[in-house]
Amino acid sequence: MEGYLVISKFDEATGQPLGQHAKTYVGHCGYLVRDRIPISAQEWKKKPSAPHISFVSDRDKANMWTNIGHHFTFDTNDDELKERIRE
Repeated sequence: MEGYLVISKFDEATGQPLGQHAKTYVGHCGYLVRDRIPISAQEWKKKPSAPHISFVSDRDKANMWTNIGHHFTFDTNDDELKERIRE
């Protein structure tokens, strides 16, 4: 079932989901990170100033976002907000 939990409230500045299913969303994201991201990844985003630090690959991030889309629907037509949610 695609997007079985609908999230329609967000912190506009950060894209952080708010409301009834926010805690479930955060828990699911934590589960995905623990289950699918190598423990050797030290940072979420690559930092040009620190090339020696390992980071989460774009492929891993895309796979996580796909999984999130199978469980959550984000009720907004604001493309910029959707990008903040994804980040």
